[in-house]
Amino acid sequence: MKSILTGVNYFAGWWKPLPNKWRRHDSSLATDQKEDWRPEFPERLPLLGEYNCQETMDREIEAATNHGIDFFPILWYYNEPNSEREPNSRFLNRALDEFTASPFANRMSFFIEFCNHNPFEVTTDQQWQECLDSWEKYITHPSYMKVDGRAIFKVFGAQHFIDQNGGDIDRCIAQLDSIRALFLKHGMDVIIGGGLEGIQSIGVDHPIANVFDFTCCYMDVPLDLPQLKEDYPYEMIAEFARDSRRAHSRDAIPHMPYVPAGWNPGPWPDERARFDLPNRAQWRAVLEEVKEDLSTLPNLGLPCPDGSLQPAFNCYAWNEFGEGGIVAPTHITGYMKLEEIRRTFKPETVKKEAELQPA
Repeated sequence: MKSILTGVNYFAGWWKPLPNKWRRHDSSLATDQKEDWRPEFPERLPLLGEYNCQETMDREIEAATNHGIDFFPILWYYNEPNSEREPNSRFLNRALDEFTASPFANRMSFFIEFCNHNPFEVTTDQQWQECLDSWEKYITHPSYMKVDGRAIFKVFGAQHFIDQNGGDIDRCIAQLDSIRALFLKHGMDVIIGGGLEGIQSIGVDHPIANVFDFTCCYMDVPLDLPQLKEDYPYEMIAEFARDSRRAHSRDAIPHMPYVPAGWNPGPWPDERARFDLPNRAQWRAVLEEVKEDLSTLPNLGLPCPDGSLQPAFNCYAWNEFGEGGIVAPTHITGYMKLEEIRRTFKPETVKKEAELQPA
C-alpha cells in the first residue's frame, strides 16, 4: 500500500485591520467597540502568530513539515477587482502569496481550494475568467500538489457550483474544462474535486459524479442536533465523520475523507451544535481510525492515472480558531495534535529522532 498523505486545510482569515475575526460579530456595536474574544478562549491562541503574514507562514510550514504534514489545501475567495465582497476580504487570499514566497515552500505541497459559498459566488463568464487569471501564477509553483504527475484542484461546494450554474451540467463541465486547459497550458493534467455536505450517496447518475473527478469535504456538522448549553462530546463529531467516509467508500467516484480537529464556534454567533475539543487520547483514536479505514475500505483517496488510489485525507483545519477546527500549535494544548499526526502517520521519523537523542 502507498503511504498515506496527510493534508490540513488552511484559512487565511486573521488580519490586524478592523473589522477582523478576533472580534465578536455583534452587529449592534460599532466595529471598534466589538469585544475581542481572545481573552475568553486562550486555548485557541496560536503560538506561531496570531495574524497571517510571511513570518507566520514560514513558521507554520516548518512546524507542519516537522510533524508529517504533506500538503495544505489553501482556501481562495473571489472578489471583484478593486472591490470586496466583505469588509477586508481582500486579505483572505494572502496565504497563497505567502506560501509561494516562503523559503520553506519546497518542504511540502499546496493546492487551491476555490471557495464558492455565499457571498463569494462566481456566476458570470467575466468573473470566471478573472478567477482563472488569478490562479495561473500559483499553479506553476514547484510545490503545487501533484499525485502521480497530476495536479489537484478543489471546488469548495460541489452542489453550490452546480446550482450557481443554473443546474446546467454542460456549463459546469465547460468551466472545469477551462481549469484543465489552464493547467494543460503549463504542461500539467489536473484532477478536480468537489466538496460535499451531509452524508449523501454519490451514485453513477448523480450530477456530482458527472462533473467532478473525486469528492471531499472541508467540514460537516450534524444539523439535526440542537445547540445546548453544554457541549456535545467530541466523539460524536468524530463518529459523524467516520460514518461519512464509510458511506462514501461505496460512491461512484473516489472520496478523500476528512478528520475534524474540532467544531465549537463558541466565539461566534453560530447556531449549530457545539462539541468539546479533543484531548490527546481522543485525537489519537480518530487518527488511528482514519488510518485503518484508508487501509481497508475501498474508494478512499485521490484517483491515479492507472485507476488505483493514493490514500490521502485532510484535517479540518489548520487555523479555524473561531470555529474550533485547530491543528496549529496553540497556547495550553501546545503541539499535541501535530505530535499525534506525526506519531500515527510518520512513526519512522519519531523513532529516528529518538535514536539521535544523547543517552
